[in-house]
Amino acid sequence: MIATILKIERKPSKYGGQIKVVFFKGNDGNSYYTYIYDKMFNAKRWNKILKEGIVLKNLKLLKGKKNIIDADSRFEIIKED
Repeated sequence: MIATILKIERKPSKYGGQIKVVFFKGNDGNSYYTYIYDKMFNAKRWNKILKEGIVLKNLKLLKGKKNIIDADSRFEIIKED
């Protein structure tokens, strides 16, 4: 899937610390989101690119979910704003 980062919000995590909720608009017109928790290994990859307007490809949906992007997706940047 290809999607553009629309917005990034910080929220308290129920496990301590904070999470980032990243909202996307897919190339199919649908809205998606994912959670980035700084204590997880995938946060390093995400934190390097998190910026509104970035377009990513190779995003996968979380198994069994219709609108949650799997934070372990091996995305690639298509366009930087």
